[in-house]
This record gives sequence, C-alpha cells and structure tokens, in this order.
Amino acid sequence: MTDSPDQRTVQRGGAVGVSRDGIACFYGLRYGQLRHPGSPRSAITTAGGQLTVEDLTDVPVFPQLPSRLESVMGPGIRDNPQDDAAFFLNVWAPEEATGLPVLVFLHGGAWVSGGGAARWYRGERLASEGLVVVTLNYRLGPAGHLDDDEPGSYHRPIEDILEALRWVQRQIADFGGDPDQVTLAGQSAGAWYAWALSTLPAAAGLFRRAALLSIPAIKPWTPVQRSAFTRAVLAAKARDPASRQEPREALLRAGARVLSQAPGEPGAIPPMYLPVWPEDPARPANKFHVDALYLRATRHEMSVFLPASLSGSSEMEATLAHLRARAGTAPVPPVPCPPDWPRDHAALVTLASWIGFGRFASVIAGAAERDGRLVIQRAFAALAGPARLGAAHCLDLPFQFGNRADWHDAPMLEGWSAEDFEEVSREVRRDLAAFVAGHHQDGHRTLGAESGPHRN
Repeated sequence: MTDSPDQRTVQRGGAVGVSRDGIACFYGLRYGQLRHPGSPRSAITTAGGQLTVEDLTDVPVFPQLPSRLESVMGPGIRDNPQDDAAFFLNVWAPEEATGLPVLVFLHGGAWVSGGGAARWYRGERLASEGLVVVTLNYRLGPAGHLDDDEPGSYHRPIEDILEALRWVQRQIADFGGDPDQVTLAGQSAGAWYAWALSTLPAAAGLFRRAALLSIPAIKPWTPVQRSAFTRAVLAAKARDPASRQEPREALLRAGARVLSQAPGEPGAIPPMYLPVWPEDPARPANKFHVDALYLRATRHEMSVFLPASLSGSSEMEATLAHLRARAGTAPVPPVPCPPDWPRDHAALVTLASWIGFGRFASVIAGAAERDGRLVIQRAFAALAGPARLGAAHCLDLPFQFGNRADWHDAPMLEGWSAEDFEEVSREVRRDLAAFVAGHHQDGHRTLGAESGPHRN
C-alpha cells in the first residue's frame, strides 16, 4: 500500500492498512484455508496473514457467475478477482478505536454470488458511526453446496462463517473492537445464515446480537436432495465440451443450467442453490443464544423477481390465485405501493413479498419474543429510481453502507440526488448502529418513508 494525499499507512494487530478521514481500513485478512489445497469442497482450517493489496476490490471473492440482480444492483462484484481459497475478511475501525461494538456483515447473493470484498460493502461510513465493521467471504455455489468431500460437518458455508467469527473473537480487540459486543448481521442469504447461527449451539458466545435484513423464507435441502442435485450438476458438467480446459467455469455453468431447468413456482424466486440444514426453519429446535434481534425488510422485496408485464393477463389471475392459496386464511398486512402501479401488480408484489420474506420474519420475531429476546422490527420504504421496483430487495444496501460512489452503476439508484441519498442513509446507518451498540429504540419503525426520485 502506498500513501496518497488523502490517506496514510497505518498498522494494527499485525495488519497494514490505510486511514482515510479518521477511519482505518484493513483489506484481505485471511481467516482460513482449505484443508486440502486445490479441493474447493474440503474442510476449512484456521489460517492467518494478509494479502498485499491496494484496494478492497483487489481482494478475491469465491468463484461465481454474474448475478441475476446485476440489472438492478449493477456489476460491482465483477471488479474483484475470483479464487477457490478466498477465505478473507476486511476490517474498518475509527483510527483511535478501543472497545467499540463490532458489526460482522454477511453478504447476500442467493447462495451463488456476492462477496464481502465487493465495493458495495465498503465499511468506512458505517464505522464512522462508532463501530468496528467486518465483512467476509464464504463459499458459494458448487464449492459451498455440492456433496461434501468430507461428510459429517455442518453445511460448508456455515463452517466458513464460524471460522471467521472465531477470528473475530481472537483478534478484533487488536483493531479496537470489543469481542463481547459483536453483532452478526446479514442480508438475504446472509440474513438466513445469521438467523441459523443465532440458534446453533456451536455459535454460542461468538456474537451477542443478530440483525436480519431481508431474510428469505426457504426450505433448506436435505442431504438426499443435495446428492441428487450434485449428480445432476456433475452430469451436466461432463457434457460441457470445455470442461477439461476450464473445469471451474464449467462447473459453475453446469450448476446454473441445472437450476434453470428446475420447475419454478408462480410468484416465487426462481430455483436456487440452498443450504443443508436439519431443522424446520419455522420451528427451530434450538433456542436463540443471542440477546436481541433486529429484523428489517424492504416494502416490495419481490418486485425484482416478478415480471412487470403480467397486469391484466390470465397468467396474472392464476398467479394471484396461487399466492392467495399459499397465504392461507391469515390476513396479509397491507403495504403502501407506488400510485402508478396497476392494482393487480401491487397485489402480486404485496402477496409474493409477504410469502417470500415478511411472513418468515414475523415467525422469527414471534419465536424470539416467546424466548424472552428483545426484537426490533423495521420496514424500509424508500423507492428505487425505476418506478416498477418500488422499495425493492437490495435497495437498502447502499443506504446502509452510505457509499453512494461505490454504487454509481446501480440502476436502482437512478435519479437519487446526493442530498436525498445522504438523508436516508444517515437515518438507516444510525438506526442499525444504535442496535449494534445496545441502544435499543422503539420496536417498530419505518425508514426512508416518502423518499425517492418519484416522491411528490
């Protein structure tokens, strides 16, 4: 790393970083390695060290194809190199930090894309709220979800995250963080992992609070389902004429091909890689070992996954009937929608978002409250630039991290002025930071209400 007029080199905990505007940034800290190098599905073991890199986007992420949400979020993850051994985390902390609360963030990406080293998750603005911020990579796609090379372990990405959390317990004090005040936060797939770890006995003591942002309602794979999927993917890979020249890429393509051929469900997220988990997600056998939960959803989570062209069609009528049957007799909470949305499209997004996200969050909140845990609930209501998206899945992320420049190519932020963006971002950053610091506020709030390029 080299000094420039707006930054200088700093050292902490044996790591070398740069400081900008009073925030020290440490990139590419290794927390683990493959037990068998060259075998991406082998077990993880403890490791240390640091990459010599100039910027966050120089840190590798795990192998992946372009995200299906690139048309909404932009191509930010493409800036990073890819590596089968990308067990890296990154730390941001106020330069004179000591004993600060810690936020560990798990990225989303439908279990097949994303990375903690993406520019999207640059943690400087969050750290400036008085936190130590950690982002990390965990295994994705085939490496994370095909059959184990070594049976008997937890789901491999869970093992990765556990190893990173143990690194935090051992070393975060060297960066100014308090290991007894760790919050594990995640968005989408990362939120699911944060929830699962909040009930996992092996994770007890590694974090104190959990923040679940847009947690999806999924039915995890059983080992039998994973084995069947693995066989299908390996067969598809064998039919790829380029599999010998580029085996990793061929495996990624094979997985995507098998998923594309799987039957989907009307009004639902298309088929995905899924974690293997032994419990019914709606009825966890293990009690929560965290003190408090923060749950947040965007108002229109499913808008990015649903076609906007169904309005008035027989397909729309059939999809709505299917979703109403899935919703059951319990009332679906009403959600304000953009006034220019057709009524049936608003109903579609509302129903699909409740079934795909909101209902599961409500189940978790109820279980946690019955278990005597503090529960904080939030709705994110700011609107995307494209009017068809509303308060879409992933729209809260740039506001949460406050790094508008790193989202310069995200179509969902079209039309947002710098002033309006900062106003909403400040609200969202401070709200989560207060939870991480243990300054709990009222149980229900809406963030970013009446904000967006199309507001009146």
